[in-house]
Amino acid sequence: MKSAQQAAANWVASQGRATQAYSDGVAAYNGDWAGATSRQQSVMQANLNDAINSGRWAAGVNRVGTQGWKTQTEAKKGNFSTGFSAGAARQAAAAAKIQAALANIVPNLPARGTYEQNKIRSTTLMDALHAQRGQLGA
Repeated sequence: MKSAQQAAANWVASQGRATQAYSDGVAAYNGDWAGATSRQQSVMQANLNDAINSGRWAAGVNRVGTQGWKTQTEAKKGNFSTGFSAGAARQAAAAAKIQAALANIVPNLPARGTYEQNKIRSTTLMDALHAQRGQLGA
């Protein structure tokens, strides 16, 4: 029987193979992921509500605690920078859409002036951007 240390070392050493298997599995999927996922919304919500109402969610949070959360989060900080790199092209595409929207909105904003006029200007900008929600992402 392997020791706990050997099992942990084997698990870490399997990362390359597991990563490739994960990627292969994603590539091989030919179903409707979005449809299948969105159809489970009510199940997800029911399960979340059950976990909250039963106390399991709070018990899990409290079992980890603040220090456990900090430790586990710090251990995964490499994922944060990986995500930045992985999302860079989509962020740039969204930024381009936002800049284009602003180029159309800003020239039509009310003039700057008093505090009240500036509040109206800010609200007008906010409302114009809000009207485009869902359209400015990548």
